[in-house]
Amino acid sequence: MKIDTEQSIRLIIPLFLLTKLKRHPLTSGLYPLSLGRSVDQMSLHLSQKNAAHYTLIYSPSSQGILDYKNQQREIKQGDLVILSPNQPFKFSSIENKRKSPENVIYWINFTGKLADDFAERLLMKMKNGIANVGSLGEIIRDFDTILALGQRGYTATNVIHGIHLLQQVLSSLALQLRLTTFNQNSHFDLKAIETLMQENMHHELNLDTLAHYCQLSKFHFSKKFKELTDTSPIQYFINMKIQKACYQLDNSQDSIKQIAESLGYSDPYYFSRLFKKVVGVSPKNYRK
Repeated sequence: MKIDTEQSIRLIIPLFLLTKLKRHPLTSGLYPLSLGRSVDQMSLHLSQKNAAHYTLIYSPSSQGILDYKNQQREIKQGDLVILSPNQPFKFSSIENKRKSPENVIYWINFTGKLADDFAERLLMKMKNGIANVGSLGEIIRDFDTILALGQRGYTATNVIHGIHLLQQVLSSLALQLRLTTFNQNSHFDLKAIETLMQENMHHELNLDTLAHYCQLSKFHFSKKFKELTDTSPIQYFINMKIQKACYQLDNSQDSIKQIAESLGYSDPYYFSRLFKKVVGVSPKNYRK
């Protein structure tokens, strides 16, 4: 698929298609009403007074001015903006005299049954609807692909794929916001902790050891870890072990007892109960 990233584009979803998107089980959760890309020296102006949809603005390499909730704010390069329904706003890009095709702003108006849920995942890590995520190459490519799909026509295949890609973009941005916010406020290194767990897969790691490694109290370590992963550190380590056990069951002839011992479990019956609790079936039935 050829994607022309040097052109400004505006796509308005026609009424007949919006009616279908609202009803179709694969698109009713979240779908765009309109979307676009402003490139180079072209000045972008967006505004709404009482619209019942969310507006997303992503400015990977441009700047702008936002009037929102009785405040005027500067939108910098790399900023992501989420504007809530029924909240008046005005946004104007700042014209760049360099006239470089790299100066780009993306925008999407979206709604759907799950729009509140998608937006909430983003807004919970933003300050008044604004956060800086930088220039994310993968997100930029996905936005360009969505726009290219829209230009190809309103076939069911194009539209459904484009909408699912939009959902992926919003989920990826929510993850990026969580990681960015966490890294800005903490020296907590999840990759280093995961490496420590991988290196000690054949041992038991307790909360004291993990917390000491991060030079935090057990309470603060557990709180920060769960904030980032949605699970406790010990359960996270157990899940890693069970995942490794699944791999060994699939790719070796080792007995369940041998696999259990390689993962630090001297009691194969305890290991089997733990495996079943996580996976839903026993190691024996999993191998079958």
